Formats: sequence, structure tokens, C-alpha cells
Amino acid sequence: MKKAIFRGLILSAAIGVCASMLPTVPAVAAPVTLKISHQFPANTDFRDQVARKFAAEVEKRTNGAVKFQIYPGASLFKANQQFEAMSNGSLDMAVYPLAYSGGKLPATNLTLMPALIKNYKQGYNWESAPIGKWLEKYLEDHGVVIVSWIWQAGGVASRDKAVVVPADVKGLKVRGASKMIELML
Repeated sequence: MKKAIFRGLILSAAIGVCASMLPTVPAVAAPVTLKISHQFPANTDFRDQVARKFAAEVEKRTNGAVKFQIYPGASLFKANQQFEAMSNGSLDMAVYPLAYSGGKLPATNLTLMPALIKNYKQGYNWESAPIGKWLEKYLEDHGVVIVSWIWQAGGVASRDKAVVVPADVKGLKVRGASKMIELML
């Protein structure tokens, strides 16, 4: 029940955001088409599927007045360009880790820090927690509105062996998903 209410609120907020972008013209006007960009593979990645389901639901609820063009696989903007593109108005929406905007907004690096979120419940509740409210305001102050929240667990992996103690990384090439994670590693 809580998930259904949560999804309903998110979808309602998204539709509200999209509806506010509609010009005040007669109903016979052409539909507004919004661009959604992301760097994930088309059709096979769950984040692409989320974007497509979101677009289909908004199109349905607006009777086609709002349509979407989805650009998967970084085909419109590279991952680290999406925040700037949304900020300057050349992109309408994106599905991407907020930490990718960490170069311009260092506080967003918190969203990708390993071990910061202890369990699924805590991750799921970030949106309504004080940190989530603060993050929404922080981003809104920089011209970006969070329409939906996705928390994805995991993110630390190694190819050949488990990394348990610092000595285990000797000789390994290590890559982090953001500059702050690189510094931490």
C-alpha cells in the first residue's frame, strides 16, 4: 500500500511538473515533446525501462498532450553533461546518478558514497528524510527538480578476488564512479 501511494505521489508530481511546462494554448495545439536522456543501454537496463514506463504513463494521463523522446546510451548527452544541459534548458529530463553533477555541486557526491545508506529501508526513505528534503532544495536552488527517486544498492566489485583488507588492492587498477569515490579509494 505504501509503495502504491508513493508511486502515485511521484507520478502526480511528475505530471504536475510536465503540465506546468505546457503553454496555455487551445486543446488542438500540437503536443509538447520533452527530451529524456540517460547513459544506460536501451530496453535491457532497468533505468531505461523506468524512463519508458514514466513516459508512457504521463502520455496516457495527459491524453497525449505531453510526449517524450528518450535518448538512451548517452546518445544525446554524455552522462556528465546531463546536469548542465538540464540547468541551461537544452535538456528537459535525465535519469542519472546525482553524484555525476558533483563537479559543479559537490554536495551531490553524498548520493553515491558507499556505506552511507545502511539498508534498503533507509535508502527507500531518503526522499522523505531530512537529507532528501535538503537535497531537493539544494538542487532546486540550482535549477533542477527531482521528479522521481531511485536507490540502487551495490556498486563495489572486483574482477578476480575479494577485497577485504587494504593489501588486497595491491596491483589492482581501481576505478570509482565519481571523483569523491576515487579520492576515498
